[in-house]
Amino acid sequence: MRFALTEEQRDFRDAVDSLLRDANGVAAARAWAAGDTKPGLEIWRGLAAIGMHSLAGEYPVELCAAVERVGYHAAPGPYPESLAFATAHPPAREQLAAGLIATTAVPPIAPYAPNADIADNCFPPGDPQPVASLDPTRSLFPVAGLPPHADLVFDTAALLTAAQLLGLGRAALDMTVGYAKQRVQYGHAIGEYQAVKHRLADAHTGLEFARPLVFAAALSADPGDVSAAKAAASDAAYRSARAALQLHGAIGYTDEYDLSVYFKKIRALHSAWGSPSFHRDRLLRHIGDL
Repeated sequence: MRFALTEEQRDFRDAVDSLLRDANGVAAARAWAAGDTKPGLEIWRGLAAIGMHSLAGEYPVELCAAVERVGYHAAPGPYPESLAFATAHPPAREQLAAGLIATTAVPPIAPYAPNADIADNCFPPGDPQPVASLDPTRSLFPVAGLPPHADLVFDTAALLTAAQLLGLGRAALDMTVGYAKQRVQYGHAIGEYQAVKHRLADAHTGLEFARPLVFAAALSADPGDVSAAKAAASDAAYRSARAALQLHGAIGYTDEYDLSVYFKKIRALHSAWGSPSFHRDRLLRHIGDL
């Protein structure tokens, strides 16, 4: 099945992409990891100003397309969590549209509220002591209890995390394709070798198979569809990141290289809001209940 965005949806996605490209999401992520959240918060407010946050709860397809670009540019901030809470709690939408930040968690599967230290609201309230994350821009705060409408919050955050992973995985793959065209070994660009082509093709195929699942889940809002999307997107992004690291070699691990920003985010989000195994089991249970 092929899902194609309408012209209006593509225009909005492109506006998000343009803002993120000009703002340099990777640089904002590096600054955030170093303790300077200002560039990242400027991106957050810029996206709110063009109406991205106002999509929560009303335009799930457009929201997934926009959050995919957030992932592609590695912009920091609790986008899935904030937008998921606004989806389940309409009064919060006006706050997000004004540039405020919310975060949330749904224990026990998603027990940590990311970035509660910079959020204007955390539902339920988080512990003041964060837990370290694989992604240094994603400080994690344990919470006790559940937010209102926890099921809707969970499914929306899982879906938006899947969309973000699509963007992260695609960016890692694009970087690797560019590198494979330039890196020369034994007199040939490494991208000319069949083994390298196959690895890149596998990563591309995984991302392209995950994409329609994400947008199908956005259209249906069915928990089974959400689980299918999250499991596929997590696996596809992780496959893309592993291929990228293998083909880049040791340089891909260095903090100075942009790929490391993407790899850390993919590692952190791979299991956020439910691991692939959790979502596959949930999907099977859902099918059994039909």
